[in-house]
Order: sequence, then C-alpha cells, then structure tokens
Amino acid sequence: MRSRKYGDFLWGVSTSAYQSEGGYNKTGMPHTNWAGAERRGDVEPVGDAAEFWSRYRADFDACRRLGLNAFRLSVEWSRIQPTMSDAVGQAPAFDHQALDGYSEILCQCRAQGLEPLVTLHHFIHPAWLGTDAWLSVSVIDHYVDYVRAVVPYLNRAMVAKGYAPVRYYITINEPNMLVLNTYIGHQFPTQARRGLRTAVKAIDHLLTAHVLGYNAIHAIYRDAGWPTPLVTVNTYCSDLYWCDKLLLDLLSFRERQIEPTAINAHIRGRAKAFDAELTNAAIPLRKDFASLIGAGIRNLIHRLGMRWFNIGHLPCLQSALTDLPGNQLLDYVAIDYYDPFSAHTFRPPVWWDHEFRNKSLRAWIMSSITSKWWDWTILPRGLYFFSRYYAEEFPGRPLIIAENGMALRRRRDNSYSHRRDNISRSEFLRLHIEEVIQIVRDDIPLIGYLHWSLFDNYEWGTYTPRFGLYSLNYQTGAARLEHDHHGDTPAETYALLIREANRIMDAEL
Repeated sequence: MRSRKYGDFLWGVSTSAYQSEGGYNKTGMPHTNWAGAERRGDVEPVGDAAEFWSRYRADFDACRRLGLNAFRLSVEWSRIQPTMSDAVGQAPAFDHQALDGYSEILCQCRAQGLEPLVTLHHFIHPAWLGTDAWLSVSVIDHYVDYVRAVVPYLNRAMVAKGYAPVRYYITINEPNMLVLNTYIGHQFPTQARRGLRTAVKAIDHLLTAHVLGYNAIHAIYRDAGWPTPLVTVNTYCSDLYWCDKLLLDLLSFRERQIEPTAINAHIRGRAKAFDAELTNAAIPLRKDFASLIGAGIRNLIHRLGMRWFNIGHLPCLQSALTDLPGNQLLDYVAIDYYDPFSAHTFRPPVWWDHEFRNKSLRAWIMSSITSKWWDWTILPRGLYFFSRYYAEEFPGRPLIIAENGMALRRRRDNSYSHRRDNISRSEFLRLHIEEVIQIVRDDIPLIGYLHWSLFDNYEWGTYTPRFGLYSLNYQTGAARLEHDHHGDTPAETYALLIREANRIMDAEL
C-alpha cells in the first residue's frame, strides 16, 4: 500500500524500552525514577518485562513474517546513562555497552526490512535525576546532552555496518500524559505537590527539551552529511484542547508567524475552533450518568483554560522559541489514539477492579469509578476525525498513527474478566484498519499505522492490561503466544488485514 505523495505505507507496531526490555531497578541494574515506587510496593516491579532486550531478533523475524515494514522502539536514558558523571566527575557517564546494544537492535531492525522509529524519552528517566526531574530547569540541559551523545553514536554504528541512519524520531513520548498521570492523576510516582501549577512547570520544561532536542538532531545530521531526519513529539489524543492540541499549537506559533503579544488570543481561538470541529463531527459517545459527569468536568476545564491560559506561565519555552534558528519544530504529526473522550473518564462503580494499592478511602472510591484500560470505549470514527483534523492543522507534512490499541484484562496469575463490549483484538483491528483505508482514500497524508503493541508488556505499574498481538503467560515465561486467553489470534488477523489493505489501495491508486 502506498500513499499518493509519500510512497510505501508503514505498517508496524510500537513498543517502549522500559515496558518491554526487562532489567531495571534491581541490584546491579540501571535504576529509574520508578525504583522508589517499586521498593515501597506502590507498583508492581517491572522485573523481566517481555525480555525484548534478549528476544529482539526473534521479534523482528516475527514482524517480517507478518508483513510489517516498521517498528517503533525507544532507547532508554536510564540504561544509557545510569550515573550522572564518570568516575572523576568530569563528564557525563554514558554506558557504551548499552549504546552498542541499541545500535545492534537498530541494525537488526533494518536487516529485517523494518523502518525504525526511535523514541528518545518514553516517560522514564534515570534515578540520579530524582523522582521529579521535569520540575527542575537543569533537566533540559541533561536531556540535550543525552541526545547529543546518543544520536550520533547509534547512527555512526549503523552507517559503519552499511545501514541507513534513523529517519524518524520522537523526542519525548506523550508529554501530555506524562504530566497528567504524574501531577494531576496518581498513576505515576512523584514526591511533589500535585496540581495545575506543578503540571504547567513540567510542561514548560518538556516542550523546551523538545525544541532543543529537535534542533540538536537536525544539527547532528547536517554536520554528518546524513539525509534530513523527520523529528516530532507525539501526543495522546484528547477531546480536551488544553490536554493535547495546545501543546502542538505552542510549538507552532513561530511557523504560523504569531507575534508574542498575540499568542494568548491565538491559543484561545484555536481552542474554540477545535471544539467547533469536534462538535460538528458528531462522534457517538457513550450515554449514561458516568459520561455526564465526565462531560461536565471537561466543560469546566475548558472554561478555566479559556480564562486562565497565559503564555507567560511557560518562560523556558518562550525563551527557547525566541532564540530558535528556524521556525518548524514538527516534521511530521504523530498521534496516539485510544479513547480520547472525556465523557468516558468515569464508569459505573466496580468495587473489586483495582490495580494499585489504595492509600485512602478517597483513593478507593476514585479507583472504583474511574475507567480502566479495558473500559475504554472503541470508537474508530474518532481515529478518522483526529487524523483529518491534525492533517488540516499542519498542512504539508505527513501523519503517522504512532499508537493505537485495545486492552484486555488478564492478571499475571492468568485470572481474567471479559470486556463489557466483548470486542476481540481481531475485531478491533478490523474496525480501525477500515478507518485507515478510508483516511488514505480521502487523501489525508497518513503514511503509517503502528499498533500498540507487538506483545503484552508492563503497563506502568501493572501487568494486567494486555495490549499484545502476541500474548504472554507470565507464569511460564515470555514466550510469544499466537492465541490469547480468549482463543483469538490477533497477529494472524493483522497480517491478513495488511495484505488486504495493500491489495485494495494498490488497486485504487
């Protein structure tokens, strides 16, 4: 399958290092900012995860057999820079053995005909930066030093073995969800006071890190004479402007030639336009009492955002954009689509379905009424809406669905429950790939679809949510199983759907 403008379509899967590799937070292993939460028993230890660090060759071979041609992976800062500086404290301490490991992974990825999409930061950072690194302005320089060390090292190793350098980068994965889950919600560890002020400070530093990381990557490629890379930041789609689209608009006001004094009005105008487009799309949301609560909270937050937003609350980003050598900071648009609708935030109470230790009665109540991964509503029409809308908002550049997936509920001991909608992963894939085909038919510049994920993995404190095309039975190890616990074979389904989509679109184009 080919897009009319951008060539071969990228069919693939998405993974992240911390969730899949294994080998963190134990004695003699790299420690992350989640190590303290593991020690306290607040979250389930990551342990061996899916053992991707040692199984990647077999995983890439499986991808090739499925007919995939793309693989999104991350390189883990905590593994690459496990300590702040070398033995004499003179320079950053980068682990060359880890870097060699990642360069070999990337070479094997290329050898199997898979286009690597590399994420440089996927929620996790080294423990030596502290639990709340993104609240300190100094983390920005540490991140840029990491980028300047990693990007040339990995690509020189690839080029030396006859492979092309990495083309696609994501600097920071879902900064909106990193901040929401840490400083508004309670899923990610923090030692800071939660709240909006803290969240805004973290967003300021994360977006600034993207700006400087983006420019660093482009400078590295120019100096090396490599083909120009495509660099972006991906976001978790949300129907609440202030939790998603705002971030991309903040990174785009230079290219849109918005004067600094007009930024606040511009942002409010974009928020109104987004809400109008969403209303016109008439996406059929769930209708019950819980959805009314979620929709009401969304409307309240929207009104507060319209009233209180001020670019002055983001001083680091303002400064970085003022000194920017160029205007563009997003070479392609990358979206992660799950259930982006605030109306689905809550569910009818389920008193037994709790994944984490509740530290108070309030926490127990909130956990009972808050939707879990397996409660997310399946709405393929929303994928079309966000793809079309973001393509129109950022014309002249390609779009990639960097994540899209569905959770089943199955604990490590293999006890499980059914989804309320009884949808299988195979059916989920059929519904969403139908939308992908329609998106391409309608000349929306979509160039890739990456399913989350190739295999079951660690989902931020728990192994219960299952997102894999291949299932894992953690009682027996990390072998990739074609049948899930319901008897479905989603990997086989994905392969068949890809072949059919390629046949349809190649005939039409």
